[in-house]
Amino acid sequence: MIRFRERTVAFMSAMERAAALGRRLVVIGDPDAGMHTRLARAYGCGDVCVDLNGCPKCPMTIVADITKGPVPELAADSSVVFVSCVLEYVPDLEAALAEIARIAGSADNVFIVNVQPWTLTARLYPNARWRGTTSVGSKVDMHPVGLDEKLVATGVVGALAAAAFWPRGKGKR
Repeated sequence: MIRFRERTVAFMSAMERAAALGRRLVVIGDPDAGMHTRLARAYGCGDVCVDLNGCPKCPMTIVADITKGPVPELAADSSVVFVSCVLEYVPDLEAALAEIARIAGSADNVFIVNVQPWTLTARLYPNARWRGTTSVGSKVDMHPVGLDEKLVATGVVGALAAAAFWPRGKGKR
């Protein structure tokens, strides 16, 4: 619920910024690809949606890997950029951030929402590579998700599941 609200608020702020500047809004990350966002969308497609696998339900989509250099269809310093729960999964965080900065031209034109670093999703979601936060001005503080974290989180979930289903003795009469 926290992430849903953060996404909604940040997307609305990005839309307002794009309208005020007369720029298009570039959304990085398919708004319908997440586990929860398939049920209820937290944000829209913007003017153009960029995703590694495309954004099938969006009217304007670019299939691109933001870590592989400039996205040819997006000029430098041309757009407001909204990124939602994408940075956690990119193989090259610095390259992704450089491309976002190139498209936006200014940190004021970048709106990023992260998976909360304290959640199990940050450690156990398939292909999760980074966890961290983004603060005002798009300062990103991300750290690699190590195998040790994944193993500990898996162990905790396993122990809780075992405890939930552990046979209980009959109470005293």
